[in-house]
Amino acid sequence: MSDDYSYQVTRLESRTGSVENELFSLRSKLGDVDDLDDELRRIRSEIGSVEDDVSSVRSDLSELDDDVRGHIHDTEQALKRLTGRVQALEAHLLAAQGAPQADLDTIDPEWKKLARTATHGWHVRSGLLSDHQRDAHRRQVLHYEGALEERDEHRSKVIEAAGILASTPHGAPEFKQAVMDFGTSRSLAESHEQRARHLAGPAKTAQAALAQDDVLRQAKTSLIDQGDKAQKKLEWLLRGRLAEAVSRRALLPMWFVTVLGPVPPADKTQEWMDLATQVMLYRVTYEVTDQVVALGPELAEYAARRTAWHKELTRALRRW
Repeated sequence: MSDDYSYQVTRLESRTGSVENELFSLRSKLGDVDDLDDELRRIRSEIGSVEDDVSSVRSDLSELDDDVRGHIHDTEQALKRLTGRVQALEAHLLAAQGAPQADLDTIDPEWKKLARTATHGWHVRSGLLSDHQRDAHRRQVLHYEGALEERDEHRSKVIEAAGILASTPHGAPEFKQAVMDFGTSRSLAESHEQRARHLAGPAKTAQAALAQDDVLRQAKTSLIDQGDKAQKKLEWLLRGRLAEAVSRRALLPMWFVTVLGPVPPADKTQEWMDLATQVMLYRVTYEVTDQVVALGPELAEYAARRTAWHKELTRALRRW
């Protein structure tokens, strides 16, 4: 027994020594982990410092961007003031040299008649449905008609399945298939019938609106065409008057110069002429006589065409 006991003690001591060696190895590794943890803390600290620097740089860039934008705005304003002074000097110089005065405000009675015809044509057109409205009405009708077609198609399948059920033995494969087709098609037919009932009212309203619009279009076509032709002719006459004044290097009115300058620009001359013609057309149409403000005073009340046109021209004039 003593030999066995001695053997067991020896084994236990051997295992204890092995465990002590493993513990020593683990302590060594834990020391490395502690060092690694310290290193990770240091790296995180450095990363935090870098992030602070990046945030500071971004803040500086934002401030710089605001400053640059402010300088650009100030430069643009200074350039506009300088341009205005140069234009004024050019006007004084031309006046001193005896340059003729351009008359863009004296309107021939025939031109006023053209303006009234164009305006009437616009009002007639505005009473018709727009292309978008007509498309919306057509879609309402098509949805209703589509529901009816789907209903009728499934009703035909129900009748076909019923015929097979009436003429085929119950045990036949065709009978079983017909039972399935009958139930499915009947359910779909009822579903599309309900959908068609739901769409019937809007479709009827849409059909009536389209029919009424077709009648009005047929009756008013000549008036709309006359309005379009009158506007095109008036635009041509006004453009010709402006082109003649520019070619003679005549002094343009103050209301014109304040928004479009004294002469056409070297680039985008076509756009300048088009916009100038529209401004003149607006003045003729609404009999604007203000000698300083091109489009006259702000509108006191809303007027569909004039308000929209005024906003459109005001927006377009900003770039010049």
